[in-house]
Amino acid sequence: MEIERRMLKATWGYDGNLEPLYEVEDKEDEILVTFDLPRVRKENVEINTTEDSVEVIAKMSDAVCWERWGGIQKRITFQAFRKQIRLPEKIEPEKAAASFKNGILRITLPKIRRKVFIQIE
Repeated sequence: MEIERRMLKATWGYDGNLEPLYEVEDKEDEILVTFDLPRVRKENVEINTTEDSVEVIAKMSDAVCWERWGGIQKRITFQAFRKQIRLPEKIEPEKAAASFKNGILRITLPKIRRKVFIQIE
């Protein structure tokens, strides 16, 4: 029962949306975030970014239903994925780019690079 509770907590948030599988790659000049979004069409994906976070909201083309029968019967239906991730470094949100193919969303987030001129005396 405890294992099931932990597993279920990891797969959906308290708002009833499924949390998608994702990976964050911290590269030299950019951060690449990849999401697995099965049952989602490109036009149903919303991406919101700030300097230090990225949020993905994706509506599924058909709902997913989870049922458990036993001492306590449960039936939960999900129609969207939602995940907000805190990024390891600050990024330039206006320069972000994304691609979506076969249920895989890839978001490229260029890191903020500050150039400082140093006067030599």
